[in-house]
Amino acid sequence: MSKVYFLTSRVHKGKSLLERYAQFIQELDVPFLAQDKQILIKTHFGEDGNTAYLNPLYVRKTADWIKKKKAMPFIGDTSTLYRGRRNKGISHLELALEHGFSYASVNAPVVILDGVKSDYYKKYELNGKHFKEVQIAGAFAASDGAVILSHVKGHVLAGMGGAVKNLAMGLANRTQKQRMHGDIKPKFMQAKCIGCHACIRICPVNAINGEGKQIDIDIQHCVGCAECITHCPTQAIQLLWNETPAVMSEKMAETALAAVKMLDKKLIYMNFLLNITPDCDCDGAVDNPIVNDIGLLISDDPVAIDKASYDLVCKQLPLSNSRIENKKGDIFKCVHPQIDSLHQLVYAEQIGLGLMAYQLIEV
Repeated sequence: MSKVYFLTSRVHKGKSLLERYAQFIQELDVPFLAQDKQILIKTHFGEDGNTAYLNPLYVRKTADWIKKKKAMPFIGDTSTLYRGRRNKGISHLELALEHGFSYASVNAPVVILDGVKSDYYKKYELNGKHFKEVQIAGAFAASDGAVILSHVKGHVLAGMGGAVKNLAMGLANRTQKQRMHGDIKPKFMQAKCIGCHACIRICPVNAINGEGKQIDIDIQHCVGCAECITHCPTQAIQLLWNETPAVMSEKMAETALAAVKMLDKKLIYMNFLLNITPDCDCDGAVDNPIVNDIGLLISDDPVAIDKASYDLVCKQLPLSNSRIENKKGDIFKCVHPQIDSLHQLVYAEQIGLGLMAYQLIEV
């Protein structure tokens, strides 16, 4: 059973969550935080237009903590598969600076982990069910340890995004991202189409064409990034439900395992249950939070911290004026009814990434 530490988002003894986080991490025993070691702080810089990403102040407190250990922190994320400013290294870095991730703000250099063209990576021989080898961002592989800061939220394909997703999609280069998405294919429902052509504009490989409400999707050319599904305002483009989301969850778990093994488990995880939105921070059209803020979790086990995150969220009531207002049951299931959010964790435990059983310790 893994230990998961919990800090409530409520003011406690006159101190904010940010203050208590900064104090508590000073007490953590993290052996890989040592003098002259180069330590990655993995976070998500947020998509253009998104305001739900993790506040850079938490990144700053994390960098300050690492520097007190006489180690050298750097902040990083990888480029995306889909179109947008995070698709290329330089524009991604510019966006990170616009969102507050500058040296002056976070007290550490900011790096695009897979390079300017997403061709800086290291291979890991995994021999898993889905992947024999995995491509992981080179700057992550070159680090001496990593602190994984994850904003917990819903996800259109995985149901929930937390530490496992951050390890997988967040540390893979674009080729590995495509491999994880490869089984995801969309279908078009003309009766719901309004002819806005958002799907055509967002497709990174020009696999969608058409005029008016006549839309054609080239399934063979599709890379499975699911951006057309996310950006369709009327759900005229939906998933082909043939177990592919479950397969993608398993591929994420295998990619995450490769990353963890690549650093010989020299990682610690912080899950932030704040501003819990229905969809990923990759979506520029961010919607209202689905439940109240809860707090943050800290653990050395990515599976346990995600399971604890899932359980804490599902104990909450849906917020009014949210996508799941007045709905009952599993919170993440209410948001994405056809996805089993726990499948990624069940499979992750099976392959040795971590344990779903945990001891929650409130501090």
